[in-house]
Amino acid sequence: MYLLQARRFIVLASLILPCTRSMAQVAAESPTSQTKPLSPREALTPPDDAEALRISKLAVINGRPYDQPSLHDTLVDYATDTYGWSGLARTTAQTAYAEAHIALSSESDAAWGTDFPGFMQRFGSIAGMTVITGNVRLAMELLFHEDLRYIPCHGCSKRAKLANVLLAELTARHDTDGHRFFTLTPAIADFAGPIVAHTLWYPTSDPVAGVISARLDFATRIGEHLFQEFIWERRHHDPDFRK
Repeated sequence: MYLLQARRFIVLASLILPCTRSMAQVAAESPTSQTKPLSPREALTPPDDAEALRISKLAVINGRPYDQPSLHDTLVDYATDTYGWSGLARTTAQTAYAEAHIALSSESDAAWGTDFPGFMQRFGSIAGMTVITGNVRLAMELLFHEDLRYIPCHGCSKRAKLANVLLAELTARHDTDGHRFFTLTPAIADFAGPIVAHTLWYPTSDPVAGVISARLDFATRIGEHLFQEFIWERRHHDPDFRK
C-alpha cells in the first residue's frame, strides 16, 4: 500500500515540476511595468543640449545672451520699426504734435488746415518720412554690418536704463560680442526722412525746415525707448527691478 502511494507521488511530482518550471520561465521572460521597453517616441533624448550649450557661450548684453542678428532678424526689426506698431506710434505722435503746434501758434498753413483733411495730409506726409527713415537705416545697417536693434536693459538700475536710452541714438552694436561703437547711422537716417519730405512734397519746399523738424523723430524715438525701459520691460520682464 505504501509502495503504491509512493509511486503515485512520484508520478504526480514528475507532472507538476515541468509545469512550474515553464511557468517560472514565462514569468521571467514576460515584460513587467518596470522593464517594459521604451517606444521610439519615449526613447528620444530629452531637450537638445546643443542649443543650451550655444546660448551659454554667447556674450551677455544688458542682462541677456546676445545673439548676433541674421538677415531675417534685421528685416523683421526693420518691418516692425517702420511699418508696425512702433512706426505707427511715432508717426501718430509727430502728427498730433504738428497739428497742435499749428493750431496753437500764429503760423498759418495755406495748404493744410487744422481740420481732419489737414490732419490726414500731415499724417500721410509724416508716414512717408517714417518709411524713408526706415529704409535709410536698413541700407546703412546692412552696408556697415551694424545692429541697430534696441535692447532693453534687463534688471538694471534707473541710471543704467537712462544711459541705454540715450546711447541708442549715438551707437550701434557689432560683431558676435555685441560691443557698442559710435555711429552716425541713426542721426543720418532721422534727418533723411524730414529733409526729403520738406523738399519734395511739403507746401513750402524748405530743406532747412526738414532739418528742424527732425527733432521730432529724435524725440519720439527716445520716448519709445523710455517706454520700453521703464514701463514695458519693467512690468513684463523685470520683476527684480532695482530702484
